[in-house]
Amino acid sequence: MDKFKQLKSILGEEVQEHIVLRDYTTMKVGGVADYFYIAKTIEELVQAVLAAKKLDIPFQVLGGGSNILVSDFGFGGLIILNRTSNLVVLSDKAQIIVDSGVSLVRLITEAANRGLSGLEGLYGIPGTIGGAVYGNVGANGTEIIEFLKSVTVLSTNGKILKYPAKWLEANYRLTRIKKMKKEGKEPAIILSLKFQLAHNKKEDILRRISYYKKLKEERQPYNLPSAGSIFKNPGDGKEKSAGFLLEKIGAKKIKIGDAEVSKKHANFIINRDQAKAQEIRALIDELREKVREHENINLEEEIEYVGQW
Repeated sequence: MDKFKQLKSILGEEVQEHIVLRDYTTMKVGGVADYFYIAKTIEELVQAVLAAKKLDIPFQVLGGGSNILVSDFGFGGLIILNRTSNLVVLSDKAQIIVDSGVSLVRLITEAANRGLSGLEGLYGIPGTIGGAVYGNVGANGTEIIEFLKSVTVLSTNGKILKYPAKWLEANYRLTRIKKMKKEGKEPAIILSLKFQLAHNKKEDILRRISYYKKLKEERQPYNLPSAGSIFKNPGDGKEKSAGFLLEKIGAKKIKIGDAEVSKKHANFIINRDQAKAQEIRALIDELREKVREHENINLEEEIEYVGQW
């Protein structure tokens, strides 16, 4: 029996073959995945991961498709699209328990509607909660880890375990799970999360959301295909930000094919029309090399590369 039939025998008829991934990424690039499965519940997510491991099929859990660059050659294995969607509000405790597949925007909006505050500075960041915590996203002086109380994961040995937030050992745009992935080790899979927020007036929270939304629209290519910030900031302060260093070396004038640096923010690359992943990666390499050459600073990617390069 081939791998596809074996997958279907475990996961059912909803497993698909040969799905183009560009439709599932914010950069709108990416080749074909061998196998593709949409997990709508935590149970389905766990089952899909365990099935891939049992059949020795490489797998990747995909959330909102931001902060990644998927190869033109696609992914040789199973892409598990995380569309888990449960969200429970514990109003008296100012807590929210949420599945990892819920979007960050939905979490912040639901919190605001219940008069729960804290995450407004992250409004407008694309992607899911699982991805946001995995990379410890931040904006406007707020990091998501500040409000995380606990995380439930599927461990590498197939057990569902709950840990306090400190288990993630979060640093700037990094957690122990992301670090494991970077080191080529099999990471734990984030299933659900509990956030500790604070009671506040709904109108004040909505006002702050509106302010941060406007700020993002003014400063970033909000409605154009991009993967988010390309590089981590190499230091504190404006002059050590990746955007400042890139602007200094004239990044906003650089493009390769339909991949070009945003005129609004030099740390964003946009897909102007039909950019290839290889063009975007070549542009990233060129920008890093120019900053190294002119500023003697080595920029490190915030995004991750997925698939066969």
